[in-house]
Amino acid sequence: MLDELLRLLNRFVLLPEWAAEALALWVVHTYAYELRDLTTYIGIESPEKRCGKTTLLTVLGELVNRPVVASNISSPAFFRVIEQLRPTLMIDEADTFLQGNDELRGILNSGYTRKTAFVWRVANQFPPPLRCFGAARQSSDFKLQNGERAKENQGNFNEARAVKFSCWCPKVMAAIGRLPETLADRCIVIRMQRRLAEEQVESLRDLDTGNLTRKCIRFVMDHAAEIRQARPGIPAGLNDRAADIWGPLLVLADLAGGEWPDKARQAAIGLTAGSDGNDLIGALLFDIFIIFAGAEGGRLFTRDLVGALNLRPDRPWSEMKTSRQPITDRWLAQKLSPYGIRPRNMWVNAKCAKGYEEEDFREAYRRYIPRADVETFRAQLKAMGKEKEGAGAA
Repeated sequence: MLDELLRLLNRFVLLPEWAAEALALWVVHTYAYELRDLTTYIGIESPEKRCGKTTLLTVLGELVNRPVVASNISSPAFFRVIEQLRPTLMIDEADTFLQGNDELRGILNSGYTRKTAFVWRVANQFPPPLRCFGAARQSSDFKLQNGERAKENQGNFNEARAVKFSCWCPKVMAAIGRLPETLADRCIVIRMQRRLAEEQVESLRDLDTGNLTRKCIRFVMDHAAEIRQARPGIPAGLNDRAADIWGPLLVLADLAGGEWPDKARQAAIGLTAGSDGNDLIGALLFDIFIIFAGAEGGRLFTRDLVGALNLRPDRPWSEMKTSRQPITDRWLAQKLSPYGIRPRNMWVNAKCAKGYEEEDFREAYRRYIPRADVETFRAQLKAMGKEKEGAGAA
Protein backbone atom coordinates (compact mmCIF):
# COMPACT_ATOMS: atom_id res chain seq x y z
CA MET A 1 0.00 0.00 0.00
CA LEU A 2 2.75 2.48 0.91
CA ASP A 3 4.72 1.52 -2.21
CA GLU A 4 1.62 2.23 -4.33
CA LEU A 5 1.15 5.62 -2.67
CA LEU A 6 4.81 6.43 -3.25
CA ARG A 7 4.62 5.58 -6.95
CA LEU A 8 1.42 7.56 -7.43
CA LEU A 9 2.81 10.70 -5.78
CA ASN A 10 5.98 10.59 -7.86
CA ARG A 11 3.98 10.14 -11.07
CA PHE A 12 2.09 13.41 -10.75
CA VAL A 13 4.25 15.76 -8.66
CA LEU A 14 7.93 16.65 -8.68
CA LEU A 15 8.89 16.37 -5.03
CA PRO A 16 12.13 17.03 -3.12
CA GLU A 17 14.08 14.14 -1.66
CA TRP A 18 12.19 12.13 0.99
CA ALA A 19 8.98 14.14 0.57
CA ALA A 20 7.10 11.35 -1.23
CA GLU A 21 7.93 8.88 1.57
CA ALA A 22 6.72 11.32 4.22
CA LEU A 23 3.51 12.10 2.32
CA ALA A 24 2.70 8.43 1.70
CA LEU A 25 2.89 7.78 5.44
CA TRP A 26 0.92 10.95 6.19
CA VAL A 27 -1.92 9.89 3.88
CA VAL A 28 -2.36 6.72 5.94
CA HIS A 29 -2.04 8.76 9.14
CA THR A 30 -5.12 10.82 8.20
CA TYR A 31 -7.16 7.62 8.64
CA ALA A 32 -5.46 6.73 11.93
CA TYR A 33 -4.91 10.06 13.71
CA GLU A 34 -7.72 9.54 16.23
CA LEU A 35 -5.82 6.54 17.59
CA ARG A 36 -2.93 8.77 18.69
CA ASP A 37 -2.62 11.78 21.01
CA LEU A 38 -0.86 13.90 18.41
CA THR A 39 -1.55 14.54 14.74
CA THR A 40 1.02 15.47 12.12
CA TYR A 41 0.90 18.70 10.10
CA ILE A 42 2.34 19.09 6.61
CA GLY A 43 3.63 22.49 5.49
CA ILE A 44 4.15 23.05 1.76
CA GLU A 45 6.27 26.06 0.82
CA SER A 46 7.26 27.40 -2.58
CA PRO A 47 9.45 30.43 -3.40
CA GLU A 48 6.98 31.59 -6.07
CA LYS A 49 3.91 30.47 -8.01
CA ARG A 50 3.85 27.51 -10.44
CA CYS A 51 5.98 25.27 -8.24
CA GLY A 52 3.38 22.50 -7.94
CA LYS A 53 1.93 23.07 -4.48
CA THR A 54 -1.68 23.27 -5.70
CA THR A 55 -1.15 20.16 -7.85
CA LEU A 56 0.16 18.36 -4.78
CA LEU A 57 -2.88 19.43 -2.76
CA THR A 58 -5.14 18.12 -5.53
CA VAL A 59 -3.47 14.71 -5.48
CA LEU A 60 -3.56 14.54 -1.68
CA GLY A 61 -7.24 15.55 -1.75
CA GLU A 62 -8.00 12.35 -3.65
CA LEU A 63 -6.17 10.19 -1.11
CA VAL A 64 -6.68 11.51 2.42
CA ASN A 65 -9.49 10.84 4.86
CA ARG A 66 -12.48 13.24 4.64
CA PRO A 67 -10.69 16.06 2.78
CA VAL A 68 -11.93 19.62 3.24
CA VAL A 69 -10.16 22.09 0.93
CA ALA A 70 -10.13 25.83 1.60
CA SER A 71 -8.30 28.72 -0.02
CA ASN A 72 -9.53 30.96 2.78
CA ILE A 73 -11.18 30.27 6.10
CA SER A 74 -12.27 32.37 9.06
CA SER A 75 -11.54 31.42 12.65
CA PRO A 76 -15.20 30.62 13.53
CA ALA A 77 -15.62 28.51 10.40
CA PHE A 78 -12.31 26.79 11.11
CA PHE A 79 -13.20 25.15 14.40
CA ARG A 80 -16.85 24.57 13.48
CA VAL A 81 -15.84 22.64 10.36
CA ILE A 82 -13.42 20.51 12.40
CA GLU A 83 -15.96 19.90 15.18
CA GLN A 84 -18.65 18.78 12.75
CA LEU A 85 -16.68 16.88 10.09
CA ARG A 86 -13.43 15.68 11.72
CA PRO A 87 -11.74 16.25 8.36
CA THR A 88 -8.29 16.40 6.91
CA LEU A 89 -8.09 20.17 6.50
CA MET A 90 -6.25 21.31 3.38
CA ILE A 91 -5.47 25.03 3.31
CA ASP A 92 -4.16 26.58 0.11
CA GLU A 93 -2.84 30.14 -0.17
CA ALA A 94 -2.12 30.18 3.57
CA ASP A 95 0.23 33.12 3.07
CA THR A 96 -2.69 35.39 2.13
CA PHE A 97 -4.87 34.94 5.19
CA LEU A 98 -2.49 33.92 7.98
CA GLN A 99 -0.75 37.27 7.62
CA GLY A 100 -1.86 39.35 10.60
CA ASN A 101 -4.46 36.77 11.69
CA ASP A 102 -3.09 36.03 15.15
CA GLU A 103 -6.27 34.26 16.28
CA LEU A 104 -6.23 31.69 13.49
CA ARG A 105 -2.48 31.24 13.81
CA GLY A 106 -2.85 30.55 17.53
CA ILE A 107 -5.57 27.97 16.89
CA LEU A 108 -3.35 26.21 14.34
CA ASN A 109 -0.39 26.25 16.71
CA SER A 110 -2.34 24.48 19.46
CA GLY A 111 -4.36 22.12 17.26
CA TYR A 112 -1.86 19.32 16.75
CA THR A 113 -2.15 17.75 20.22
CA ARG A 114 -5.38 16.21 21.47
CA LYS A 115 -5.14 17.72 24.97
CA THR A 116 -4.69 21.33 23.86
CA ALA A 117 -6.70 21.39 20.62
CA PHE A 118 -9.77 23.22 21.93
CA VAL A 119 -11.15 26.72 21.75
CA TRP A 120 -13.86 28.18 23.99
CA ARG A 121 -16.45 30.54 22.60
CA VAL A 122 -19.67 32.09 23.86
CA ALA A 123 -22.41 30.94 21.53
CA ASN A 124 -26.18 31.19 21.39
CA GLN A 125 -27.69 27.78 21.92
CA PHE A 126 -31.31 26.69 21.75
CA PRO A 127 -32.32 25.47 25.25
CA PRO A 128 -32.52 21.69 24.97
CA PRO A 129 -35.94 20.10 25.62
CA LEU A 130 -36.45 17.66 28.44
CA ARG A 131 -35.38 14.24 27.24
CA CYS A 132 -37.84 11.37 27.66
CA PHE A 133 -38.49 8.25 25.60
CA GLY A 134 -41.23 5.76 24.95
CA ALA A 135 -44.71 6.07 26.42
CA ALA A 136 -43.57 8.65 28.98
CA ARG A 137 -43.24 11.15 26.11
CA GLN A 138 -47.04 11.15 25.78
CA SER A 139 -47.68 11.78 29.47
CA SER A 140 -49.39 14.98 30.59
CA ASP A 141 -46.54 15.75 33.01
CA PHE A 142 -43.97 15.62 30.21
CA LYS A 143 -46.04 17.91 27.96
CA LEU A 144 -46.69 20.32 30.85
CA GLN A 145 -43.01 20.60 31.77
CA ASN A 146 -42.00 21.28 28.18
CA GLY A 147 -44.80 23.80 27.79
CA GLU A 148 -43.62 25.68 30.89
CA ARG A 149 -40.02 25.58 29.61
CA ALA A 150 -41.08 27.10 26.30
CA LYS A 151 -43.04 29.83 28.11
CA GLU A 152 -40.03 30.69 30.30
CA ASN A 153 -37.89 31.24 27.23
CA GLN A 154 -40.49 33.09 25.18
CA GLY A 155 -38.84 36.32 23.99
CA ASN A 156 -35.46 34.88 24.90
CA PHE A 157 -35.28 32.11 22.32
CA ASN A 158 -31.50 31.81 22.43
CA GLU A 159 -29.39 31.24 25.50
CA ALA A 160 -25.73 32.33 25.55
CA ARG A 161 -23.35 29.81 27.01
CA ALA A 162 -19.68 28.80 26.83
CA VAL A 163 -19.10 26.09 24.25
CA LYS A 164 -15.94 24.05 23.66
CA PHE A 165 -14.94 23.36 20.05
CA SER A 166 -12.28 20.93 18.89
CA CYS A 167 -9.64 22.07 16.39
CA TRP A 168 -7.79 18.74 16.35
CA CYS A 169 -7.31 17.07 12.96
CA PRO A 170 -4.58 16.48 10.37
CA LYS A 171 -3.81 19.60 8.37
CA VAL A 172 -1.78 20.48 5.31
CA MET A 173 -1.01 24.16 4.64
CA ALA A 174 0.46 25.51 1.42
CA ALA A 175 2.01 28.96 1.08
CA ILE A 176 4.12 31.02 -1.28
CA GLY A 177 7.14 32.00 0.78
CA ARG A 178 7.59 30.72 4.29
CA LEU A 179 4.98 29.71 6.81
CA PRO A 180 5.05 31.58 10.14
CA GLU A 181 7.98 30.33 12.20
CA THR A 182 5.91 28.96 15.10
CA LEU A 183 3.63 27.08 12.69
CA ALA A 184 6.44 25.72 10.53
CA ASP A 185 8.03 24.35 13.72
CA ARG A 186 4.95 22.12 14.09
CA CYS A 187 5.05 20.87 10.49
CA ILE A 188 6.92 18.48 8.30
CA VAL A 189 7.99 21.17 5.84
CA ILE A 190 8.23 20.33 2.14
CA ARG A 191 9.79 23.00 -0.06
CA MET A 192 8.66 22.81 -3.66
CA GLN A 193 10.65 24.09 -6.63
CA ARG A 194 9.61 24.90 -10.19
CA ARG A 195 10.42 21.91 -12.38
CA LEU A 196 12.72 22.02 -15.36
CA ALA A 197 11.56 21.26 -18.90
CA GLU A 198 13.22 17.84 -18.82
CA GLU A 199 11.54 16.93 -15.50
CA GLN A 200 8.27 15.42 -16.67
CA VAL A 201 5.23 14.44 -14.62
CA GLU A 202 1.89 13.04 -15.73
CA SER A 203 -1.25 15.11 -16.18
CA LEU A 204 -3.85 15.12 -13.42
CA ARG A 205 -6.36 14.02 -16.07
CA ASP A 206 -4.83 10.56 -15.67
CA LEU A 207 -5.09 10.54 -11.88
CA ASP A 208 -6.79 7.38 -10.65
CA THR A 209 -6.37 6.45 -7.02
CA GLY A 210 -8.03 3.08 -7.53
CA ASN A 211 -8.82 1.37 -4.26
CA LEU A 212 -5.99 2.98 -2.29
CA THR A 213 -8.34 4.76 0.11
CA ARG A 214 -10.09 1.47 0.91
CA LYS A 215 -6.71 -0.15 1.54
CA CYS A 216 -5.82 2.65 3.96
CA ILE A 217 -9.09 2.16 5.86
CA ARG A 218 -8.63 -1.61 6.00
CA PHE A 219 -5.02 -1.30 7.19
CA VAL A 220 -5.97 1.06 10.03
CA MET A 221 -8.92 -1.09 11.09
CA ASP A 222 -6.77 -4.24 11.15
CA HIS A 223 -3.98 -2.60 13.17
CA ALA A 224 -5.91 -0.14 15.37
CA ALA A 225 -4.72 -1.59 18.67
CA GLU A 226 -1.09 -1.67 17.54
CA ILE A 227 -1.26 1.91 16.23
CA ARG A 228 -2.75 3.13 19.51
CA GLN A 229 -0.17 1.44 21.75
CA ALA A 230 3.03 1.71 19.68
CA ARG A 231 6.06 3.63 20.93
CA PRO A 232 8.36 3.95 17.92
CA GLY A 233 12.12 4.35 18.12
CA ILE A 234 13.10 7.94 17.33
CA PRO A 235 16.28 8.76 15.34
CA ALA A 236 18.90 10.39 17.53
CA GLY A 237 19.22 13.43 15.27
CA LEU A 238 15.67 14.71 15.83
CA ASN A 239 14.81 17.45 18.30
CA ASP A 240 11.85 16.97 20.68
CA ARG A 241 9.31 18.74 18.46
CA ALA A 242 10.39 16.83 15.35
CA ALA A 243 10.21 13.57 17.33
CA ASP A 244 6.61 14.40 18.27
CA ILE A 245 5.41 15.16 14.76
CA TRP A 246 7.22 12.22 13.15
CA GLY A 247 6.14 9.72 15.82
CA PRO A 248 2.72 8.86 14.29
CA LEU A 249 4.32 8.27 10.88
CA LEU A 250 7.11 6.09 12.26
CA VAL A 251 4.46 3.88 13.90
CA LEU A 252 2.91 3.20 10.49
CA ALA A 253 6.29 2.59 8.86
CA ASP A 254 7.20 0.04 11.53
CA LEU A 255 3.91 -1.81 11.00
CA ALA A 256 4.46 -1.85 7.24
CA GLY A 257 7.88 -3.43 7.67
CA GLY A 258 10.25 -4.15 4.79
CA GLU A 259 12.30 -1.08 3.86
CA TRP A 260 9.80 1.37 5.32
CA PRO A 261 11.15 1.66 8.89
CA ASP A 262 14.54 2.74 7.49
CA LYS A 263 12.97 4.92 4.78
CA ALA A 264 10.82 6.75 7.31
CA ARG A 265 13.72 7.50 9.62
CA GLN A 266 15.93 8.70 6.79
CA ALA A 267 13.07 10.92 5.63
CA ALA A 268 12.67 12.26 9.16
CA ILE A 269 16.33 13.21 9.44
CA GLY A 270 16.56 14.56 5.89
CA LEU A 271 13.42 16.71 5.97
CA THR A 272 14.03 17.90 9.52
CA ALA A 273 17.54 19.05 8.60
CA GLY A 274 16.03 21.08 5.76
CA SER A 275 13.07 22.49 7.64
CA ASP A 276 15.05 23.55 10.70
CA GLY A 277 16.06 26.56 8.61
CA ASN A 278 12.77 28.06 9.80
CA ASP A 279 14.45 28.45 13.21
CA LEU A 280 16.12 31.71 12.28
CA ILE A 281 18.63 32.00 15.12
CA GLY A 282 19.47 28.32 14.69
CA ALA A 283 20.17 28.96 11.00
CA LEU A 284 22.40 31.94 11.85
CA LEU A 285 24.36 29.97 14.44
CA PHE A 286 24.73 27.05 12.04
CA ASP A 287 26.24 29.32 9.39
CA ILE A 288 28.63 30.74 12.00
CA PHE A 289 29.52 27.19 12.98
CA ILE A 290 30.42 26.43 9.34
CA ILE A 291 32.45 29.64 8.98
CA PHE A 292 34.45 28.87 12.13
CA ALA A 293 35.04 25.32 10.81
CA GLY A 294 37.03 26.86 7.97
CA ALA A 295 38.99 29.26 10.19
CA GLU A 296 42.14 28.60 12.19
CA GLY A 297 42.64 29.11 15.90
CA GLY A 298 38.95 29.47 16.82
CA ARG A 299 39.05 33.27 16.46
CA LEU A 300 37.55 35.61 13.87
CA PHE A 301 37.49 39.37 13.60
CA THR A 302 33.97 40.73 13.47
CA ARG A 303 34.55 42.21 10.02
CA ASP A 304 35.60 38.80 8.67
CA LEU A 305 32.63 37.01 10.23
CA VAL A 306 30.19 39.64 8.97
CA GLY A 307 31.75 39.53 5.51
CA ALA A 308 31.37 35.75 5.33
CA LEU A 309 27.74 35.95 6.45
CA ASN A 310 26.97 38.59 3.85
CA LEU A 311 28.02 36.08 1.19
CA ARG A 312 24.93 34.04 2.22
CA PRO A 313 22.06 36.48 1.52
CA ASP A 314 19.49 33.76 0.74
CA ARG A 315 19.77 31.95 4.05
CA PRO A 316 16.65 31.88 6.31
CA TRP A 317 18.22 34.07 9.02
CA SER A 318 18.22 36.99 6.57
CA GLU A 319 14.49 37.30 7.39
CA MET A 320 15.55 38.76 10.75
CA LYS A 321 16.76 41.86 8.91
CA THR A 322 14.46 44.83 8.50
CA SER A 323 16.01 45.89 5.18
CA ARG A 324 17.86 44.41 2.25
CA GLN A 325 21.10 46.08 3.26
CA PRO A 326 24.06 43.86 4.24
CA ILE A 327 24.34 43.02 7.92
CA THR A 328 26.68 45.11 10.07
CA ASP A 329 28.86 44.55 13.12
CA ARG A 330 26.20 46.17 15.30
CA TRP A 331 23.39 44.00 13.88
CA LEU A 332 25.34 40.82 14.56
CA ALA A 333 26.20 41.93 18.12
CA GLN A 334 22.50 42.68 18.83
CA LYS A 335 21.38 39.25 17.59
CA LEU A 336 24.02 37.33 19.54
CA SER A 337 23.87 39.31 22.80
CA PRO A 338 20.76 37.53 24.20
CA TYR A 339 22.70 34.26 24.01
CA GLY A 340 25.64 35.57 26.05
CA ILE A 341 27.89 35.99 23.00
CA ARG A 342 29.71 39.34 22.78
CA PRO A 343 32.65 40.63 20.74
CA ARG A 344 35.94 41.39 22.45
CA ASN A 345 39.32 42.87 21.58
CA MET A 346 41.63 40.17 20.29
CA TRP A 347 44.83 39.56 18.37
CA VAL A 348 44.84 37.52 15.15
CA ASN A 349 47.96 37.31 12.97
CA ALA A 350 49.59 40.27 14.76
CA LYS A 351 46.52 42.44 14.25
CA CYS A 352 44.17 43.68 16.94
CA ALA A 353 40.44 44.33 16.45
CA LYS A 354 37.00 43.40 17.77
CA GLY A 355 36.13 39.79 17.16
CA TYR A 356 34.57 36.55 18.43
CA GLU A 357 35.96 33.38 19.94
CA GLU A 358 34.28 30.15 18.90
CA GLU A 359 34.43 28.91 22.47
CA ASP A 360 31.80 31.52 23.36
CA PHE A 361 29.40 29.92 20.86
CA ARG A 362 29.64 26.37 22.21
CA GLU A 363 26.64 26.51 24.53
CA ALA A 364 24.46 28.21 21.92
CA TYR A 365 25.52 25.62 19.35
CA ARG A 366 24.40 22.81 21.63
CA ARG A 367 21.06 24.40 22.45
CA TYR A 368 19.95 25.98 19.17
CA ILE A 369 21.54 24.18 16.22
CA PRO A 370 19.55 21.04 15.31
CA ARG A 371 21.65 17.94 15.72
CA ALA A 372 20.47 16.70 12.32
CA ASP A 373 22.09 19.74 10.66
CA VAL A 374 25.42 19.10 12.37
CA GLU A 375 25.39 15.40 11.49
CA THR A 376 24.56 16.17 7.85
CA PHE A 377 27.41 18.72 7.69
CA ARG A 378 29.87 16.25 9.21
CA ALA A 379 28.79 13.56 6.74
CA GLN A 380 29.39 16.00 3.87
CA LEU A 381 32.86 16.85 5.20
CA LYS A 382 33.65 13.15 5.52
CA ALA A 383 32.48 12.50 1.95
CA MET A 384 34.56 15.43 0.68
CA GLY A 385 37.60 14.05 2.47
CA LYS A 386 37.16 10.68 0.77
CA GLU A 387 36.77 12.37 -2.61
CA LYS A 388 40.04 14.27 -2.08
CA GLU A 389 41.80 11.03 -1.04
CA GLY A 390 40.50 9.33 -4.17
CA ALA A 391 41.63 12.20 -6.36
CA GLY A 392 45.11 12.09 -4.79
CA ALA A 393 45.38 8.36 -5.38
CA ALA A 394 44.33 8.81 -9.00
